[in-house]
Amino acid sequence: MVGDQFFGGYAPPGRGDGGPEPDFVTWLVYVDSGDDPARLAALAQWWYDEACRTLLPYVHPAGAAAPATSLTAFEQDPTGRGRRRRPTRWVDGLTPDCSHLSARWFDAPPQATASELDVFLDRFAGSRHVRLQISVGFADRPGRLPLVVPALVELARRVGDATDPAYGEIVVNAGILAPATMLDAALGRDPSASAAASRHQLRGYEWVTLCPRELTGQLGGPDRLRACGAFAEVYPLRHGGVLLRATDDPADYRADRVRGVFRALAPVLPPGRPGQLPTVPPVGSGMLSAVPGVLAGDPGAHDLSRVVFADARDRDGLVPGQRLELGPGGVPRTPSGSTLN
Repeated sequence: MVGDQFFGGYAPPGRGDGGPEPDFVTWLVYVDSGDDPARLAALAQWWYDEACRTLLPYVHPAGAAAPATSLTAFEQDPTGRGRRRRPTRWVDGLTPDCSHLSARWFDAPPQATASELDVFLDRFAGSRHVRLQISVGFADRPGRLPLVVPALVELARRVGDATDPAYGEIVVNAGILAPATMLDAALGRDPSASAAASRHQLRGYEWVTLCPRELTGQLGGPDRLRACGAFAEVYPLRHGGVLLRATDDPADYRADRVRGVFRALAPVLPPGRPGQLPTVPPVGSGMLSAVPGVLAGDPGAHDLSRVVFADARDRDGLVPGQRLELGPGGVPRTPSGSTLN
């Protein structure tokens, strides 16, 4: 998974043999303090320690053989010259010139709950904005996704309380285009511009969404968000933002639940009517520059069924009771036998 992340996108794990697609989940929190290297280093180390404490038991159960591990760092100096490094510890990768840093645990023992864990830090948009990402895969482990998802939600609460996030989301069994959100891609927004405006316009909405304090105030605060009925959980964050969980079970986040979240958050969403993502030309094509934020060679089959195809500023499109159009779904996943009930 990490190889694709360094180039701004994410490809979900796949079997490649025609068998059932494995479950996977992606956790993201964005902060806008990357221009302070000392503060960022302290935050990054704390987040890494919290992620390891919370999630490593799922890939390395007590008494089992340790999974394979890999750390990779990329540095970029002020002149733009970059280099790749293989630090032996996470802290060794947290240099002032660090632009990307990842840790990966894979080849997990069969008795482990998850098959793969990736922890990833990326500085973008002039290095001020930072993406903290965790991806967990479940190849050949049907039914185990529900054991890990609650831990990821709790970690989002803790990190949200500690960081004053500019945005965050948890996406289950669907690809992402980070640092662009799926709404960014559907609106044709540049991810750097989207991040720069993240305290003025909400970058997206997913099963779990972290809304920054400035926008939470515009939405009327936690009490009004609870009263609207669109969310199973409204968790006030310490710095004034909120964590919004649309449904108890991520499998239920579809159709009218997506529409309900859109209606609740429309006052702070960016204007424009989303559209279907174009098919991306093959690697090496001169047309690639025309499709910013999308991986080269991507078939254009992203799941947009969690994006409402209506302009958030169009009052006529938000008439109570009107059925809003959703974007097209991606390539159907082959059932793996897992359940989120």
